[in-house]
Parts: sequence; structure tokens; C-alpha cells
Amino acid sequence: MFPCPVATITSKERKGTKMRKNPICWLMALVAAVLLLAAGQYRTEGARGNEWSEPLEMMAHTLAQHGASLGRWVVYTREYAHDIQNDADFFKKMAEFKQTYRSFRWTFHQTSHWQKVIGTNEHSFFREQIQLVMTVTNGTPQTYILYEATGPTWSQAGWKEAAQHIQKTTNGLFVNHSTFFACIEGEFSGNMEGGLFDQASQLLRDFQATPVEWLREESLVSLSAYTGQWKNVLPAANHQPINLQLALRERLGGKTRVVAGTPIITIEY
Repeated sequence: MFPCPVATITSKERKGTKMRKNPICWLMALVAAVLLLAAGQYRTEGARGNEWSEPLEMMAHTLAQHGASLGRWVVYTREYAHDIQNDADFFKKMAEFKQTYRSFRWTFHQTSHWQKVIGTNEHSFFREQIQLVMTVTNGTPQTYILYEATGPTWSQAGWKEAAQHIQKTTNGLFVNHSTFFACIEGEFSGNMEGGLFDQASQLLRDFQATPVEWLREESLVSLSAYTGQWKNVLPAANHQPINLQLALRERLGGKTRVVAGTPIITIEY
């Protein structure tokens, strides 16, 4: 394992202080990182077989081992549609989607700057959504295909069935081996020994992860880190790779909400 003692993190307190002074800018930078990642900055060898599902399963297992009750999970991926260059291409692809994914309920939306079609498939234990989105920048259209699967709660049996649906849908949806974002949230009951930062450090140790950036406040800790346990990485602002983010926030009643995501958190915390 790669050790991640608390002293390793706290020795960089200057960076933590800087981030505390302007947490909003830091969080906005993370959102920008998501967009860059989706546009192709995310370095990956492509998900083959069941590799795409392993990070989410590992995050769920690790949080559960630490006593968290697991809640909502999200899987997200997207691909740039090089072959869609105009409205005719867009509506042709929309017709193909409606024909291929008949179990999805489709809606069309349009403004002067973009147009998109959204397909939703409600399962008993999770939801799938496909989006075909075209935007126009400086007169040049760009089109993306987006896929998202979300579940309200986590169970291993439910996830195995959901993973089969996700694999089948995305195999037909994307030309290339797509890169998957994954995120899961949970909750710890009762006060934790050592506080939020110690708990986050313990989680990092179990992920065999090394911290890269962090935000530390009285009731919130957020850490970006790198683990060698999965291949996908996102370059951080300081050129160090990251592929894991943890956030812990204290709530009323002595409870603590935890969110884990790869490469970064994509749901609100």
C-alpha cells in the first residue's frame, strides 16, 4: 500500500490555507476540469470488459467497510460526435436513437444557441439517460453524445444488474471505448474519532491514494488524490495527476455525509 499519513498532508498547510481563502474559485476550477476532461483531456486507455465498473465498486466497498450507509450513485460518460456536422446529420442521428432505443422516452429541446434530444429509460432500481447535444460556437457546430445512469441507493445485487444494462447501452451508443466518470455518496452516523480530516486520510490509505490538493474547513474536507488502482487520470493545475476525490461534510445530528468520485466528484456535496 502507498502510505498516506496525516503528517504528509498537514505538512502542506500553506496550500490548504490558500484554498480556504477562495473555496468558490477552487470548486469552479473543478467544474472547469470536468469540461476539459470530457473534451478529451482525460488520459485513459479505454474501458474494456468490466474495467469501467471497478472504480465505483471499489469506492462503494471501501466506504461500506468504514461503516457508511451508501446512497445515490452516478455513472457518466460522453463522446464527441465527429460525424455530425449540420442539422441534417443531427436529426438523422436522433431518428437512429429513437429507432434503436425504443424503451427510452424521447423529448426535443431547442434555443437559438443549441438543440438537444433527451432519452430517458426508467428501470425499477435506476435510471438511464441519453442526450444528443449540438451547440454552435463562432458559427461552428459541435455535437456530443452523453450518457448517464443514476441509482437512488446502492446494493451489490442491484448494481450487477444495472451494470449489464449500462454496458449494453454504451456499447451500442459509442464508437470508441468510452471513459466513465463514477460517483457515490454515503453517510456516517455518530461522531468520528479524530474528525473529518483524519477520516478522509484513513479512506485515502485504503484507496492506496496520495493526496494532491485539498480544501479544509471546519465542517468540510475535500481532497483530490491519485491512486494506481485504476488507470484513468486527470492532470491537475500543478501537473500532478488525479483520479480520485473525496468530500466529507458534517451535518446536523452528528452525521457526516461522504462523497467519493473518480476522477473528481460530479454530484453536489
